[in-house]
Amino acid sequence: MNVYDNANELAKAMRESHEYKKLKEAAAVLEKDPDAKKMVNEYLMVAQEVEFAKHQGKTPDQASVDKMQKLQGILNLNADAVQYLNALIRFQMMLMDVTNTIQDVVKEAMGEK
Repeated sequence: MNVYDNANELAKAMRESHEYKKLKEAAAVLEKDPDAKKMVNEYLMVAQEVEFAKHQGKTPDQASVDKMQKLQGILNLNADAVQYLNALIRFQMMLMDVTNTIQDVVKEAMGEK
């Protein structure tokens, strides 16, 4: 069994997955609304900053939290933005599951399991 061939098969399977297809469709729809796309990107950037602070054990900057909540409220009024964000979350969940499976093998190889 060739690991590289399997990695390519995994990439192919991911591209054929429902999650990937829905994300690509939602991205294409969002692309037609530059203002919504800009707000989605801004929201994702701020949300990432907030999550990064939490991950480091820090309290996120209140201004960032407020900005994230404000953007989320505005984005919730745009069906295309909501569809994109939901599709992104589902795709990220699939990716996280795949990553965890690979990390289990890495831990075993490093004697951590």
